[in-house]
Amino acid sequence: MVHSYRIDRVSAVDACRWSTLSVPYAPYVTSLPWISHYGCYYVVHGDDITSDSSGEDCYRYVKAAGRFLVVKRTPGISTTDLVGRMLLCTRTHFIKSLTRMLAGDEGFGSAQERKKAGIEMMQRIRDYATDETGLKPGPEVWSWSTSKPTNGDHATEEVRTYSRMVEGKGPKPGQRIVYVDGGFDLFSSGHIEFLRQVMKAEEVIGQKAGWYNAEAKKQRITDHREDFSPAYIIAGIHDDEVINYWKG
Repeated sequence: MVHSYRIDRVSAVDACRWSTLSVPYAPYVTSLPWISHYGCYYVVHGDDITSDSSGEDCYRYVKAAGRFLVVKRTPGISTTDLVGRMLLCTRTHFIKSLTRMLAGDEGFGSAQERKKAGIEMMQRIRDYATDETGLKPGPEVWSWSTSKPTNGDHATEEVRTYSRMVEGKGPKPGQRIVYVDGGFDLFSSGHIEFLRQVMKAEEVIGQKAGWYNAEAKKQRITDHREDFSPAYIIAGIHDDEVINYWKG
């Protein structure tokens, strides 16, 4: 169980665009020689307290050296809360409409509290949609809603308008546009591997089509000043209402 959990965590770090290297089996108490060995100057951690078996701060050495930075933990993402929701089978946290949630028209608390929660959630979406530098646009984020009858019938078509929530990098000329969808609840190493396999399959198709030939690569760099993958993958994420309709 512990080994599987460690694999999941390493897989998640490896897939994160803001991570350049993952080092499994890191010491629980962080020492200066260890982080310096990997070329790290600062240690960044959440604002919760982490102690060793003696009750001492695990980051006391890097803190004393002035090489420790604190960031706030992401609101709404708590292992304790997630486990509690699964055990109690609660539905109070479900989002029926993301657009209404972001507008402050859905959720808990007063109108002012809902508005504040919507603004903060939208900012997190923007932050997560940045590129590997965290400063420039990355993936585009769109929303699309439909009527309840259409949600319950996969054979029914309905014309609706897409709404761009975050502007980012769109498809490049020549890229195959691939759509995959799902609930992506409790995003895990299984979801990561699924998306990796999708990209791997597209790379095989690109290889056969000559995408990786030296001349084709040179032409892309000449025309677009950068090289890019043969596929633009769009991940559709269903909301809680759709998931509950099909899964109960």
